[in-house]
Amino acid sequence: MEYEEMPEEMTSMERFISALEMKEVDRVPLGYLWFGAGGAVLDRMNATMEDVYCSAKGIARAQILAREMYHHDNVMSPWGCLLVEAEALGTKLNIKANSYPVIAEFPLRSAREYEKIDPQDMKRSERVNTIEESITLLRKEMHDDVFISCASLTPLMLATQVMDGSRLCVEMIKDPDNLHSLLEVLTESCIIFADRMLDAGADGVFAENGGSASDLFSLEMAQEFGSRYTKELYSYIQDRGGYVISHNCASHAFHELELSLKPDALNFAFGNVKALGKNYRVECEKMHNHKSIGCSQRYCFRDFQNFHDSDICLMGNINPYIFTSGMLKDIEAEVKNCMAAAPDRGFILSTGCEIPLNTPPGEMEVLWEAMRSCF
Repeated sequence: MEYEEMPEEMTSMERFISALEMKEVDRVPLGYLWFGAGGAVLDRMNATMEDVYCSAKGIARAQILAREMYHHDNVMSPWGCLLVEAEALGTKLNIKANSYPVIAEFPLRSAREYEKIDPQDMKRSERVNTIEESITLLRKEMHDDVFISCASLTPLMLATQVMDGSRLCVEMIKDPDNLHSLLEVLTESCIIFADRMLDAGADGVFAENGGSASDLFSLEMAQEFGSRYTKELYSYIQDRGGYVISHNCASHAFHELELSLKPDALNFAFGNVKALGKNYRVECEKMHNHKSIGCSQRYCFRDFQNFHDSDICLMGNINPYIFTSGMLKDIEAEVKNCMAAAPDRGFILSTGCEIPLNTPPGEMEVLWEAMRSCF
């Protein structure tokens, strides 16, 4: 596909922030999640994931190069890895050469051991230092032209990384008092982490809140153990002048809770269509092509009036599973369907979750060109 170059009147920073603030933009911003299609970036750097993981300069260079290749309006650190805070608090990791790190050992066996968590470790952690330095380098390189976000976890999500998730679910019922004590110190830890990233030059926080979903918990549990602590974190960041993008790509996300948290943007991936229809009385007019991500024509998206009336920027919701398939026409259709269903203001085009690492650059170019064709 060949299109004339779009005239752009705004910088990426201006465009991204205007969308977050529900203002007019010269074009819809293109949002980038973590380190999507990062394999091609690492190949161009002649580096492995392991090489870049422990290097602030490597992280910054990878994000800058990814933006050059894929044209998005924001950059993000850390990328892919959502274990920074957990590592700082004592979680042991297996670092891999060509894929994201995984948890090897939890520091806690139960919530009763919450006193082992010291939020001040966020100030002493070498890993946090690396991420902080990468954001400083990104700000120095990009000045005020590009929106920079740090990737973070909400307190309940962090809890699943300092102790076994199944044990956590049991203790919601059997030992709620100690679990609340744990979540309190984790909230403090998250706030210290956010402080460091904002001080380093981040414009906002991209917060993983996928635990707010019936895939894992009841609505009452999500409210009691999730929302109250997440709201404290989000409000703190916003009071400091930072923007909050709440990411929830769960198949059965509690969207009402997400909206009640009042983030500046909700990065979403509509999940189980039957559940959405039951909860919101939305009737889709077409058959759905995907088992876990919404409908191809985005009728649900278009009819979700409570989303559109929320004064919260929507960021989504291209199906990330469409990539690596080689089905270029399907990628193009995904992009155009999202753009056609999007609100007039307060929208950032992005995937509902991270694009696979091994996505070919050609597929990313189709995404960009399809978006350009909508103007």
